[in-house]
Formats: sequence, C-alpha cells, structure tokens
Amino acid sequence: MSIRDLCRYRPILAGCLIALIAAFTGATVVGLADLPSASLNEVVMWEAIPIFVDRKGLSLNRTYQTRLNAHDQVVLYDVPALLVNAFISAEDSRFFAHHGVDWLARFHAVWQNMKAFHTIRGASTITEQVVRILFPRPRTYWSRWLEGWDAMRLEQRFSKHDILEFYLNQVPFSSSRRGIVQAARYYFGRSLDTLNKKETLALTAMVCAPSLLDPYKGTDGLEKRIGILAGHMLKQGLLSPQSFLDTLNAHLSLYQSELPVKAPHFLSFARDHLGEGAPLRTVRTTLDGELQKKTQELLDQRIADLSGFGLHNGAVLVVDHTTSEVLIWAVAGEVSKDIPEASYDAVRIPRQPGSTLKPFVYAMALDKGWSPATHIKDEPILEEVEHGLHVYRNFSQIYYGMIPLAEALGNSLNTPAVRTLDFVGLNTFQSALRELGVTNLNAGTETYGNGLILGNAEVSLLELVQAYAALARGGIPMRIRVLTEEDNNRSYNEHRVFSENAATTIGVILSEADFRRLEFGRSSILDFPVRTAVKTGTSTKGKDVWTVAYDGRFVVGIWLGNLDRSSPSAMITGAGGPALLARSVFAELRKRYGLHPLPACSFPVNQVTVAASPKSEIRMVVPSIDMEVLLDPRIPKASQYIPFFISGLTNGDEVQWTVDGQDQQESHQGKMMWPITLGEHQVSAKIIRSSESVVHLPTRSFVVK
Repeated sequence: MSIRDLCRYRPILAGCLIALIAAFTGATVVGLADLPSASLNEVVMWEAIPIFVDRKGLSLNRTYQTRLNAHDQVVLYDVPALLVNAFISAEDSRFFAHHGVDWLARFHAVWQNMKAFHTIRGASTITEQVVRILFPRPRTYWSRWLEGWDAMRLEQRFSKHDILEFYLNQVPFSSSRRGIVQAARYYFGRSLDTLNKKETLALTAMVCAPSLLDPYKGTDGLEKRIGILAGHMLKQGLLSPQSFLDTLNAHLSLYQSELPVKAPHFLSFARDHLGEGAPLRTVRTTLDGELQKKTQELLDQRIADLSGFGLHNGAVLVVDHTTSEVLIWAVAGEVSKDIPEASYDAVRIPRQPGSTLKPFVYAMALDKGWSPATHIKDEPILEEVEHGLHVYRNFSQIYYGMIPLAEALGNSLNTPAVRTLDFVGLNTFQSALRELGVTNLNAGTETYGNGLILGNAEVSLLELVQAYAALARGGIPMRIRVLTEEDNNRSYNEHRVFSENAATTIGVILSEADFRRLEFGRSSILDFPVRTAVKTGTSTKGKDVWTVAYDGRFVVGIWLGNLDRSSPSAMITGAGGPALLARSVFAELRKRYGLHPLPACSFPVNQVTVAASPKSEIRMVVPSIDMEVLLDPRIPKASQYIPFFISGLTNGDEVQWTVDGQDQQESHQGKMMWPITLGEHQVSAKIIRSSESVVHLPTRSFVVK
C-alpha cells in the first residue's frame, strides 16, 4: 500500500484508534471500584459479625472465617514505631513519596522480570495492596491496571495515615488471620507492645508469603527473610548495628493463645436472643467470664471424679435472680473430645427431674390452706395401671406414718408428695408449671398421672432454674437475661404463681437441716455454711441426678448424667453427686459477690392438723380390672399372697370378700391377704356400714399365671 493510500485511510485509522482508546478508557472507568466515602472501615462493617464479650469485656468468641478483620484493630499511633518502619521498608519504601503508584519501582520490577524471563518481584504499593484487600480481583495485568487507578483515587480521598492504619489492621497472614493484632496473638500469644525486635520483624517478613513462611511449619525460611529485612533496615538507618545483631541472635518463641473464656453453648443461646438484623458490633453479655472458667474447671473435675461410676455428662447454670442475668452456663467437657456428647447443650436438653418438682406442689398446697404443720399420711400408695398395679414408695423404703408437711418436703418423701398432688389437683399443678416456664410438658395429665410429681416427665435445667427463681423471688416468675441491653423487667406475667408467704416458707423448709434429718441427717452435704435452700433429685436408676439451690441473690442448678441415656454403673444420688459441686460453686460466688443468706424464720410443726384427703368414691383397688399376676418362682407358692384392697372407706366399715363364689373372712379397713392360686378368678365385695347399710362392689376378674 502506497503512502497516498495510507493518507487516504488516515481518518479511518485515527477513528479506530480513538474508538479503541475510548473503549479502553470506558472499560477502565467501568472497572474502577466503588470506593468508600467516609471511612475505609465502611467495607469492613459490611462484612462484620458480632463479637460477644462477658460482663467485664472479656472476649467470648473469635472467628477468622471472615474476609476482613472488624474487631481486632489498633490505631496507628499505638503501633510500635519499629513495626511501622519495618512494614514501610519491606513493602513500600517510597510510601510517603508517591501518590498511590510507585512508577519508579514498577518500571524497575518490569526490567528485573524481563531479564529473568519470569516474575521475580512485584511493585505493589501499600495503597495498591489496600485496594486489593478491599476489592479482590483476579491476578491479571488488567487487574493491576485498575488497582493502580483505584490506588491514586484512594489517596485523593484518604490520608496516608488512614491508608497505613487500615493496611496494618487488614494485611493477611496464614490461618485466616488478618492484621498485626491477630498475627501477634496467633504466633506469639502477646500484644504488639510486648514483642521483641525479632518477633516484630518476623510479622513483617512473613507478609510476602504468609503460608510459605508460617513459623508453625518451620522457621528456616522465615529466619533468612528476617535477616534480609534487618540488613536492609540497617542500611536505611532504621536499625543500629547492635540492634541488628540482637535481632539475628534472638530466638523465636511461638505461643498460640486461646480464648480466655469458653462458653459456646451460652453463645449459641445469646445469638438466638440477638435476633436477625441486629447491629454488627461488640455485644456485651451477662456472663461472668472468670466464674465461668472456674466453674467449668470444677464441673470437669467432678465429672472426672464420677467417671468411674459410668457418669460422663453434666451442666451448671447460675442466675442472679434479682436481675434475671445468667452468670454461668457450663457444660461438662464443653468442646472437649474426651467426654461423649459434649457438643450437645445439656442446659437445654429435657431430662427426668426426679424429686425437684416437689417444692412447687407444696407451695400450692400452702396457698390452698395447708401449713408447714399439716400432717400428711406417709405409707405406700397402690394405683391401677392397665392390667396391673403401680406402688408409690419412698426412695429409702422407710415410712413415717403421719408426718408434717415441712418434714415431708425436707426429707423428699414420695408418698406424701403424691397425696399433696391429689389435694392440689394434677391439672392445676401442670398449669402452674407452665406459668413458671416449664414448657416441655406437652403431654396431657392422663399421660403423666401422679408420677409427674416424682419426675416421670422431662424438663431442662434451664426451665428448672427459672422455676426455682420464682420461689426465690417471692412467687414471681422470671425469664433469664443473657444480654446486658435486654429489658431489666423480666417478669413473665404480672401475677404471682405462689404467694410471697408460701414461697418464703418453702425457702425456709429447704434451708433448714432439721427438716431433712430423717433421710439426710442433721449434718449432711446439703447443710451449706450460709443459709441456702437446697433440693436434690434422682431419676429412675440414677440416670439423672440434680441439685438446685438458691440464696438471697443466686440460683444454682446442676445436672449430672449421661446424654446417651445410659445408666451409671453405680447408683449416684443428687445428694451424692452434684450437691458437693453446688457447694463449691456457691463458695466461688460468695468470694466475688459477698454473702446473701436467706432470711431465717421459724414456725411450729408440732401443732398437728391433719391433711384433708380429697373425697373419693368407694372402689376396689386390688385386684384391678382384668389384673394379671405372675407367680414368683423364687418364693414358695404357699408364701405368696395378693393384698386385696378397697379405698374410700370410713372408720367402722366392714368388708365381706367373695372369691370364686366363696365368702372369705371379714376384713377391717378394706384389706385382706388372699393366698395365691393359679387360674382365672372372680372377686366381689360388699361393705357393711355401722348404720347397717350395705354397698355392693361389682365383680372383677383377674388371672394368676
């Protein structure tokens, strides 16, 4: 093509060049980042997650799975001068001279890379690295072009001070650590101002290749890099000859710090309370970190002591019932792999409560007219269950006849509690438990029956502690607080579940050693040094053992057991298992918060009034309808009897039993021991009263196999 032809196409070529430049410029403009307007930390807060601290500011959680570091930051004037100088020397020696891009360093890097026929160095300034941290792009030449322009724009918008401070707080290290604060804690377990010169230079040196120079993988490469950096700083006059030698001769001592307080299950509950859309900030909780740590140690030690009995799990919950604040939420083993099922929150898992519900039914009986001196019958109770019988017995198999309410509760006797539940009413009792916050009672009363008072339902430690807090608060229900900014008024409803007098009386009974002397002795583990209400509970076969205790300020609840629902190899009771731990926890509470004993008062229990039994119709209890009885092969047949029994009788009633058409001898009180005989049988009875009236009970069938 001739020159004349080229001249003819010159306008077209110029237009193409202009279009190409325009397209390139447009692509550049479109590719530029949307820089923050007011603060570099705007982008950080977009991606931040809440950090939880205890009531004194101790950190309860850290996460390193976020792209940016929102919480472990330091202002520039608090960074040691040596560390600032080291970073500038290693990463961008002309930082205070350029305007975002160091063209001299970039051209020098291009020349060195061309001579080596591969990339041996880059020339990114600190400002360009900040752009890359804020807006990650693929590592291409086009990205480098855009980063240069963004860096110049960034320096027009923010000061060198702001850019350098952001860089030091966000520069990436290995193991997802961001910033010099996290790095100093991760590698050396200390704060920045306590690092020696070599540790300071180590933080700087490893930035160029964090994974390759990770000292936990070996220090040879890092030591070499530190030497190069120290030599460079010596030439620049940033290190004296003596400091240079001291740095080379010093030893790197690695120490990986841990969280001062571990409470993962509490944090899970607290996050639920924080809710969606909550501000991304530091969240102050009610937890007492020092007490949490100490209680965790006590709980783990108690579990270790009892592990030989086949008991592996436990939980402790402590609440200040005057403020509703949770102070301790400890689960046995916490995140330890040595204890089975430690990842489950035993504070919130429903378990059988044993005898721990008894104080509530007695409080309701007091409000219904009984007194601590009301005498209740203590003897076995027979109850029909399908084709058989269930017998309510005391744990110790010892019965005391007529016993005052105060001693029935203090000694945790079963049969008086069942009779008290009859007096209060099962539906009424279950409704009261729901008002107290026991929400796991989902089945109807026909499912639980009178066994509810002895623990055949399931409640969580959290529910139980909240319920006991109502007793400590004079009958007013409470819901726990886990965040300091929650509403202080945590009463669940406006009315009392129990009267103040009833609640106070229950506290006196549970704190008085004399009322528990029959079953526990006068000087038992339950007799705390400071007046404290204590109640224990043990479920069937000792699968769950409990202690709940409260004084004038705190409620301490403890559960021990196995989350896989296996039974311990030896029987452990609430008094023998968690009670000792409860004493230790209260000792720690009183060291820090002082003494808060329950008020001492007395009431007579020798002014006998007999509990009014609910009116019941005359009915045959034994044998029950279609009852099936199995002979015990271990006992001679001639020594085996069936105890026939009729309830609802009055004094003076005589009963005439008839079995298989043959009259038996008359019996008093509706009881007769019938010699057992194999086969199917029919029994009937007539009641002869002093007024000569006769009541006939319908015939029942039963079988002996």
